[in-house]
Amino acid sequence: MMKRWGLLGLLLLLLGCRAGRPLSPPATTRTPLPPTRSATLQPTAEQPAGPTAVPHLTATAPPDPTNTTQPTATLRPTQTAVSETAALPTPLLDAPTVTRRAKVERWQNVAEYSFFSQSRQEDVLFTIYTPPGYDQTDQRYPVLYFLHGSQGSQILFWNAISREVDDANGDAGAWITRLIESGELPPFIIVAARDDLGGWTTLSETMATQELIAAIDGNWRTIAARNGRSLAGFSMGAMGATIYPARHPDLYCNTMLLAESGVLDTTTFWVDNQEAVLASGLEVALVVGEQDTRAVNATTIMEQTLTNLNIPHELHVVPNVSHNFGQLYNQIGLWALQFHASCWQQ
Repeated sequence: MMKRWGLLGLLLLLLGCRAGRPLSPPATTRTPLPPTRSATLQPTAEQPAGPTAVPHLTATAPPDPTNTTQPTATLRPTQTAVSETAALPTPLLDAPTVTRRAKVERWQNVAEYSFFSQSRQEDVLFTIYTPPGYDQTDQRYPVLYFLHGSQGSQILFWNAISREVDDANGDAGAWITRLIESGELPPFIIVAARDDLGGWTTLSETMATQELIAAIDGNWRTIAARNGRSLAGFSMGAMGATIYPARHPDLYCNTMLLAESGVLDTTTFWVDNQEAVLASGLEVALVVGEQDTRAVNATTIMEQTLTNLNIPHELHVVPNVSHNFGQLYNQIGLWALQFHASCWQQ
């Protein structure tokens, strides 16, 4: 009997010691995840009514360019004097007459012209970059059209890249030329027009989608077809890069919305023209700086709209960038230009 009580006491003693000791949690195995870039998109009071915003967007930032070679000297913008009697391009089609404006080329291979817009009843200024060898061949080239933001003009593309893109070394035209000569980009033309009044909305639609294209196709050797034409816009310009391809998917093979900051009713154009957009195969890219709160919210709405409509698109959230075109292009410039080139006819 005493032996039984002794065994019972020993058992109680052991249980008491175990109860007072904390339990160790089971070991957890963590599976490494592939590197991604995440940004939390929060709606704001300024956000216009539209599709419900996605609370989280995850995107992988474009890879850095493979060519990391840096020049040993800092290059300055090429100040090329233009003769007072410099020849204008010979019109190839019945197109608006263009007038040479600037007497100095501030960036390599970049000239400034204007044409008279019948729809706007005013002169429209534009800059045009022509690739190396343009004057020595009869080759035709694809065109990238760029639409500036509300504080910009026809020189925003060149000014911002020259100032902010490290590899440009102060001359955006020379940077584009080096990328073409190295084979990282095909030869192409870049056109950036100015819109003072229309804000790249439907008020400027005729000018941007008819008159400007006619002026360029009619005076320069372009691939005057959908697979030789791309569109990109920053901030207010992203409005046009949203509206015009949605309404005219037969004009552009791809479009890039950079830091779109106000969608207004632009999503309705995609809804109304869903079938035409899908049939055209239009390629869409959305790019926004992670610290650009307003543009992040607008991009959320647009991304959700395209998803709901089953329109293929890609999203890139660029880390440590606010509402600044040059800073965006410093991180995504080569990738962005290669995205446009991917649908061009060569």
